Amino acid sequence: MTPTMTPNTVPDEFRRLLDSTSDPIVIADEAGGIAFVNTRAERQFGYARAELLGQSAEVLVPEWFQIEDRADFGPKGPRPLFGRRKDGTEFPARVTRGPVRLDGRFVFAVVTDTSARTSPEPASHGGEELFRGIFEHAGVPTALTDTENRFVRVNAAFARMFGYFQADMVGMSAAELIHPDDLHEALTTGKILLAGGRQQVQTETRYRHRSGHIVWGLTSVSLVRGPSGRAPVYLNQIQDVTAQKLVEGEARLSAARSRAFFSAAAVGMVEVAADARVLWANDAFCQMIGYSLAELNEMPGTEVLFPEDRAGVLAQYGEVAAGRVRSYEADRRYRRKDGSVLRARVSVVAQTGTEGPARVAIVVTETERKDGDAPVPPAQKAESVEQRIGGLAHDLNNLLTVINGYAEMLADRIQNTDPTYQLAQGAASACQRAANLTRQLLASSRRAAVAPKLLDLNETVLQSTQLLRHLLGPGVEVSTNLAGSPSSVKADPAQVEQLILNLAINAKDAMPRGGQLAIETRCVQLRDEDRGTHADLAPGEYVQLTVSDTGAGMTDEVKARAFEPFFTTKEVGKGTGLGLSVVHGVVKQCGGWVSVESELGVGTAFKILLPAVAPVTGSVRLVSRPTGAVLLVENESETRELARLVLEGQGYRVLEAVSGADALRIAQEHTGPIELLVTDVALPEMSGRAVADILRGRHPAIKVLYVAGTADDLAARRSAIGADALLQKPFTPLSLAHKVRTVLGSSA
Repeated sequence: MTPTMTPNTVPDEFRRLLDSTSDPIVIADEAGGIAFVNTRAERQFGYARAELLGQSAEVLVPEWFQIEDRADFGPKGPRPLFGRRKDGTEFPARVTRGPVRLDGRFVFAVVTDTSARTSPEPASHGGEELFRGIFEHAGVPTALTDTENRFVRVNAAFARMFGYFQADMVGMSAAELIHPDDLHEALTTGKILLAGGRQQVQTETRYRHRSGHIVWGLTSVSLVRGPSGRAPVYLNQIQDVTAQKLVEGEARLSAARSRAFFSAAAVGMVEVAADARVLWANDAFCQMIGYSLAELNEMPGTEVLFPEDRAGVLAQYGEVAAGRVRSYEADRRYRRKDGSVLRARVSVVAQTGTEGPARVAIVVTETERKDGDAPVPPAQKAESVEQRIGGLAHDLNNLLTVINGYAEMLADRIQNTDPTYQLAQGAASACQRAANLTRQLLASSRRAAVAPKLLDLNETVLQSTQLLRHLLGPGVEVSTNLAGSPSSVKADPAQVEQLILNLAINAKDAMPRGGQLAIETRCVQLRDEDRGTHADLAPGEYVQLTVSDTGAGMTDEVKARAFEPFFTTKEVGKGTGLGLSVVHGVVKQCGGWVSVESELGVGTAFKILLPAVAPVTGSVRLVSRPTGAVLLVENESETRELARLVLEGQGYRVLEAVSGADALRIAQEHTGPIELLVTDVALPEMSGRAVADILRGRHPAIKVLYVAGTADDLAARRSAIGADALLQKPFTPLSLAHKVRTVLGSSA
């Protein structure tokens, strides 16, 4: 019975190889029925592949069955053959054919249009002519090996993959490339195919590059039988999966480290499915609840919850597992194995990057309470609020980076005489103020990054008063009296604005019926004899900032405790008692001094001394001098789009990636050098540091710029790489361009 064949019976890798070659290829069975044509043959004959399957090969070459008999040479060689297109036109053709055993006996032919050739080429028969075009034009690393596992032919892609020249590999034993631990399995592949049990074998194999490093390959091997009397050969095609293996290895190592850390943690750690079923728990939680992990795995997750709490808890888990809620905190009751109540504070977040069911991670902290309805202690409640504020400010930073960046880029494209220019400038200015406010929120959550720089205190006061007049309302009159000479200090602008804002809000609360708020600056000189009053300050020049009001004033007792954290004289719910504590902390951080003077019924004045710094004259303008490709890794699409536009505007070629794994894939496929990696510190599934470490192994000269959203992220990198390679969100187009230039070593 004549075997039948369709494209589905041709191995996938072999079919892709045939489609990638520039030669028209036709496969027919022994009866002449067309079983397969490649893409090039479709174009040459004008047929779609589906139209030809099952038809006689004479549709394409009318003398198909006489090809092997055409040995009648005339004075100029053999009489020509003709190919026939779908539209009926014919062309002179040269047909090279030979038998190939793929699920039976088939004829494998290359049909070449010779009408465009300037001189005839001698006819050639056999496998060499058949496979030459396929191998040289295929982008897939491909090699032929004989039954002794020696390379008979390799294409350019295969040689590049392992760092050799093609000529050097012919005759080489494949065992020289294969890692010793994988050699036995690789050599067994040929025996399996020769035995006829399978037509193709696919394995994951480790190879050794010429330079010595390991290359992971997904290897597909097929047996190709030649004409009668010729030994079979093996068709080997390899897909480089090294980057994928590195990512998987990093993920496994990270998971193992995390699991070890969580197992040793003093607080309870639990992973549950959306239906509350416990998937994993550490020893601390098992001790809290009284059950072993094996017992928790076997019982319904709701068993440890109180019946009246179950519906609400399951609804919350479902929202987190579905990704609609990122995280939340709550007070929760658990029922221990002995029936007693475990009261706990839980932090619940989505667990990303896991296989199987969606997971919810829970941190459980046991709380001691005498009364089940007792409120959470103020300090604990403040800490919870701070954590929520910090997370909110982090997300706002991402949005503000995008809004501010586009506003500044729009302003750059508009003439300053255009009315729209003022609108763009106003939007950018408002974004900058919003960014400063998020820094204040981060400061209250202890996640702010301090960025001191040289600033004119007079300008900061003037900018702040514009906001204060709207914030304090018409009942409070705001006035300024600023020093005539420059009042330069080194401080974080956002912290100074926060300082002035906190003092102004305190003043407003002290003037419920309205009053006057005065802000003054002046330059002062501290001498040795002043050290008794300001013991912590060295003699020298200072800038004094005074914020005074005409409010109710303070008693001596209140003045003595004014800067204590959480101390407040306001009604419950009217204040946290952190405002003046933040003021004190900012001043001390700047190396200054703060004092308070107050009298009941007269008012209060806060006096702040900050070390004066000589102003720096002149300005610096960035000049775009592109140096090469930049790999940009950012999972937030809006932020990534903005950064790409900025970098391309500076003349860089930008390669975009949405994740660490995506970055490694792009770097693997990129043929040129990558000079700079710009990556978010906190990427999902794989950290920015892990991406950088892997890429340094392939691009030793690559430089890295980390982008961070919080001080915690920055601190994690600062000690290892230095401040020059750090950029905090929200960033402006100018700050990003300048930081890239700094990291690449170009002076602006």
